[in-house]
Amino acid sequence: MAPPKHGPAATRWTGALRRAAIPAALPVVENAPAVPAGTVYLVRHGLVHNPARMMYGWLPRFRLADEGRAQAEATAEYLARTAGDEIRLLLTSPLLRAIQTARIIAARLPGVRTRRSDLLVESGLARYWQGNYWHTLPERFPDEYKAWQAGAGALEIGEPMAAMARRMQAALALALRLSGGSPAVCVSHRDPIAALRLAVEGRSFDELHTTACAPASITIVESDGSSLRITGYIEPSAPSSS
Repeated sequence: MAPPKHGPAATRWTGALRRAAIPAALPVVENAPAVPAGTVYLVRHGLVHNPARMMYGWLPRFRLADEGRAQAEATAEYLARTAGDEIRLLLTSPLLRAIQTARIIAARLPGVRTRRSDLLVESGLARYWQGNYWHTLPERFPDEYKAWQAGAGALEIGEPMAAMARRMQAALALALRLSGGSPAVCVSHRDPIAALRLAVEGRSFDELHTTACAPASITIVESDGSSLRITGYIEPSAPSSS
């Protein structure tokens, strides 16, 4: 779906896309800030067009596949139906696949402000591996790949999981400050979303690969102003969700 050609929504999205650029460096958050009271819908971007199975990380021009666009449409419809009257802000990662997902969601939420934030960007590890093909990772990075598969919490290269969780908490705090405490949507990537969920639930970061975070899924995070809770996980494009 293309952005609107006329009116406030067109201006909003033209500006958002003009400002969007791949970050020069990984955002580093030393101390996770308190998150204002409110609800954040954490959305993973839809499936990416990647027939060569490249580790695309932060690389540009990796767009949504047709299936990914359909997934994002289902997520947009779910958000519009369940919280469309309440959502006041949409914050997105600056990477193309996230921006395209956010654009589809924004089209179903008229009047919602849109912003991008480097805090929601893909993991530093994905950036470290980018440009390689998935099938070459075990051979080119044998120690790092084995550690990532067996115990992601101990892996320091690229970006530790704990650091990822801190910057994601900072993203939630930013979103709820910008929304004035009204519900907000944040569009990000699998590993950052899973890292935050594991931290909030007090689980081991080694559970990364067994923590559900499907393309275009929604992880609902609620804050009471002093602590966070995961209150829901939905896959709107899954057959059981339709």
